Amino acid sequence: MKEGILNFIEKQSKKAKEFVMSKDLWVFLFFLMVSAILWLMQASSEKGETTIQIPIQYEEIPEGFCKSEQLCPSLEITVNDQWQTLFGYHAKMAFAFLGYGFDTIKIGRDKLQEGKNLIYSKSFEGKLKEQLNANTKIESYNPDTIRVSIFKIEKKTVPVKLVGNITLRPQYIQIGTVQISPNEVEIFGTKEVLNKIDSLETVQADSLFEDIFENTTKIVPLRKNENISFHESQVQVDVMAEQVTEKSIDVVAINTKNVPHNMTLRTFPSSVGVKCKVGVSNWDKVAPSSFTLVVDYKKIMESKSNKATVEIIGSAEGVFDVSLHPDQVEFIVETKTE
Repeated sequence: MKEGILNFIEKQSKKAKEFVMSKDLWVFLFFLMVSAILWLMQASSEKGETTIQIPIQYEEIPEGFCKSEQLCPSLEITVNDQWQTLFGYHAKMAFAFLGYGFDTIKIGRDKLQEGKNLIYSKSFEGKLKEQLNANTKIESYNPDTIRVSIFKIEKKTVPVKLVGNITLRPQYIQIGTVQISPNEVEIFGTKEVLNKIDSLETVQADSLFEDIFENTTKIVPLRKNENISFHESQVQVDVMAEQVTEKSIDVVAINTKNVPHNMTLRTFPSSVGVKCKVGVSNWDKVAPSSFTLVVDYKKIMESKSNKATVEIIGSAEGVFDVSLHPDQVEFIVETKTE
């Protein structure tokens, strides 16, 4: 029982100590708060400097004109006054989203003319002082000059350029050129900007044209450009493709060139075989007349060889990987008799 009484007394003693410590803490905090208030009252009566921001609103740009540069969003002014007044200015900025902020500086048609406009920040001093305490002194402005360039909007028509590679499935070829609709777009901007633009590009489109093996149509967005405007946001791109087949023609005549008028050049044989690749839709259209083969007299004389190389100087559209069999022939050169 004696031990129980001692434990009880010990617990009560601890509680008393904790209470005293807690009381001392609250007393300390109270005097700290009083000291802080007194310091703030003392400090607020002293003068200082701070920077406040006044938003700028650009309005009433004449129709048919545009701003050609990044505009200054706000005017910074350095002011001097008692700290309690300066604290009020910062509170006003902090609660601007509630509608208690500074009134915007409005730059309208009366201050904006075509070309480069220089507006001195000091010209707004009268309106700024209406929002400030009578004893507040404006020390400086940043920037001291607001620059706004206004230029007449002009129009230009430029071709659309597809950006990206077209990847075909093995044994397939592209037929014709890529068709873009519309293939030209009207763009609007300042003359200076338009002079630097020769085409309007699409976004990177590699992923849209992979493993192409048939006629394919895709809608491709146009790449945005902050310096110009245009009505179209996308274009239609058509790619035609088909399977490749091989074709052989046994007899294609050999022509000659650069032969002097008093000489005759004969080749043996007078024709060779041609092998080529072509899309299946053009297979029937490929004929001996689809190729132009020649032997060049000048090159024969320069090489001093006993055989002449047959050159391919022309082939039908859509034909590729053309090879000759044989690609060299024997020849004789004769003088014409009158």
